Amino acid sequence: MLSHIPTYAAKYGLDNSICGDCPLKLSETGSCYVNLLTPNNIYHSYLTGNYPRFSEKELALLQHYHYPIRLGSYGDPTVVPLEVWEPIVLASGKYTGYTHNWRDTNSLWKQYLMASVHSIPEAKQAQSQGWRTFRIIAPDAPLSDNEILCRHTEDDRNNCSTCLLCDGKSSKPNIADKVHGLNWKVSNFLKYLESKSN
Repeated sequence: MLSHIPTYAAKYGLDNSICGDCPLKLSETGSCYVNLLTPNNIYHSYLTGNYPRFSEKELALLQHYHYPIRLGSYGDPTVVPLEVWEPIVLASGKYTGYTHNWRDTNSLWKQYLMASVHSIPEAKQAQSQGWRTFRIIAPDAPLSDNEILCRHTEDDRNNCSTCLLCDGKSSKPNIADKVHGLNWKVSNFLKYLESKSN
């Protein structure tokens, strides 16, 4: 079905079941950094039966090797029930994840996900509700007193699968990262920030 193809769904705003009401999606501000060609390829592979289903065997491997996982590499992980994610998260023990749905989701997600925010007031609101935050900032924007810059942005030899600072509720600091992606997406994000500050 055409409406299920990620690029089509994103273009026409049919991706609520994936991205929720994220303000960065293509049909809103057009500033999400995700390259949708990868989800497209995964979707086509799934349709042709070439994408294996996750089974007890994979769960056992994950538990044995503790491979780090990213909850929701495309889309908001909270659109999938927590009871589906939790066995995978617990088997790995090493994870990162983000949600724009932090205002309305089950508070149990705080232990696994960072609240995605785009302004200092929004960050303060999320933090007051017990979330650690991940704030996307303009390239020249200062950090808040309780934030550090993404370690990969500081040094691209650092990667998420070894850093794992973005693992939800803990005593670790809040993270900020400079907006990145295609130039037109960065430009759209900066316009979005400007619109929010007016």
